Amino acid sequence: MSKNQGKTTKKDEAEETILNYINKHNRPFNSLMIETAHPMMGKAQINKLLKSLAEQDKIASKENNRTVLYWKKQSVGPKLDKEGYPLPEENVDDLKRKVDMFKKEHDSEKETLDQLIKQSKTLLDQPTNESLAKEIKELMNDNDEMEKKLKVLQSKGSGCSEQEKEKLIAFIVKARADWVKRKRIFKEALDAILERSNKKKKDLQEDIGWETDEDLKIPMIEDRSKLLNNNSNNNNSFKRYKRG
Repeated sequence: MSKNQGKTTKKDEAEETILNYINKHNRPFNSLMIETAHPMMGKAQINKLLKSLAEQDKIASKENNRTVLYWKKQSVGPKLDKEGYPLPEENVDDLKRKVDMFKKEHDSEKETLDQLIKQSKTLLDQPTNESLAKEIKELMNDNDEMEKKLKVLQSKGSGCSEQEKEKLIAFIVKARADWVKRKRIFKEALDAILERSNKKKKDLQEDIGWETDEDLKIPMIEDRSKLLNNNSNNNNSFKRYKRG
């Protein structure tokens, strides 16, 4: 038996050994480098194994200056996880599902980020403890001043006599009556104009340009005539009582 024949092993096992070595190191090799790494195999056997692996398209090869280089085919072998175990093959549907999942995660994270930014702006707009303490102190001082003024007014009693009060009420009652009268006169005049012009109230209002109390949201003055009558009756009763 020759020296080379003594170094040979079974072909399938030898091919697997060479293939695993090339794939593991993932770099270009020539036959001499493989022979150095596997001294138990002969040069002739290694050349045959490399040629066979290249013909089976298990490894890539290219001749360069009469030396053939061999290296791992990048598409050969499954993808490995962090632990070195093969990952299951993925098809287009699997990838689409992954893309959808990542998109949902991205949208969720973005929504959370937007909420945090909004909360942050709200918190930044809030007054600081120092500014609140200063404002509270100012309000307490204002309150003390108001209490002092209130005590002074209370100690002096009522600042308005009954006669002055009646005059004020009578003035308000008259002003309200004039207001109501003018509103009635305007309404009667407007109704007459609308009847003769055959125009709608809205169109005529746009032409003339008047504004009602309702348009300006001006509330009617409270009717105090009853209050004035009650005060008058009470005063008359008091006078009759004194005469009696």
